[in-house]
Amino acid sequence: MARHVADVAAALGVMTGVDAADGATKKSEGKFQTDYTQYLQADALKGARIGLARDFMGQDPEVDWIIEASVSAMRAAGATIVEIRYPKWLLEAKTEFYNAIRQPEFRAQIDDYLATLKPGFPRTHDELIKRSDALTSPRDGNVPNEGRWNLFKAEAKSGSLADFRYLTVRDYGLPLVRAALEGLMASEKLDAIVYPTSPRRPAKIAEDPPPGGTAAAGGASSATNFANLTGFPDLIVPAGFTSNGLPVGISFFGRAFSEPRLLALGFSFEQATRARRDPAHTPPLPGETISY
Repeated sequence: MARHVADVAAALGVMTGVDAADGATKKSEGKFQTDYTQYLQADALKGARIGLARDFMGQDPEVDWIIEASVSAMRAAGATIVEIRYPKWLLEAKTEFYNAIRQPEFRAQIDDYLATLKPGFPRTHDELIKRSDALTSPRDGNVPNEGRWNLFKAEAKSGSLADFRYLTVRDYGLPLVRAALEGLMASEKLDAIVYPTSPRRPAKIAEDPPPGGTAAAGGASSATNFANLTGFPDLIVPAGFTSNGLPVGISFFGRAFSEPRLLALGFSFEQATRARRDPAHTPPLPGETISY
């Protein structure tokens, strides 16, 4: 999360590398960069092939209008836009696959993390649940978070990392998702897939959402968890604002280790549209400037 694409590129170069304590980083050996700013090209959209994922549109006319305007800007910058559709089975399975992995992994990994904390902090996932049940009114700057509390309980019922449900999705489901999306991008010769990061406008913080969960409050199915399921990079860039000033983002989703290309495309889009706006309530400090 940063002010603009250039900051993301600079920060990513600092964070990459192989960490002996994190086996997942081994996959990046020989593939990561330490300076992604070198790929920031204002004309990167020229000649690019971009897939537009229509599956994640049609839920909010103002969001759709901004995405269509964004796509038009890409065409004007020289990109070829290809209309694509995800396989139906993939759209139907993505939430179940996501929960089958995320929930049991969170329960196991949060216990590992809590064990490293100082005395006085909760030590286990079960203790987090007990503490959340005791916090039903504001105190000491803390307020109830019923949505998070309900997730705790879902995680507690999700099984262990030895459970067949988890192992089946990890060992067979996730490779299937990766193969399907790699195949889609390869068959259409795509540099990236774009889609509205959220297919509906965000809810205002000051407004109390109606009861019934995220969907009732205006939430909608998004493609963002395909990045979680595949491990592929997904770059979100400001695309515009709704008529009442709510921000809309557009996501650039690519193959594994395609960060240089995604950052180039995102930077080119950012420079072509200038849709980003500095927040009025956090201006530069005296003597400082915020570059764009």
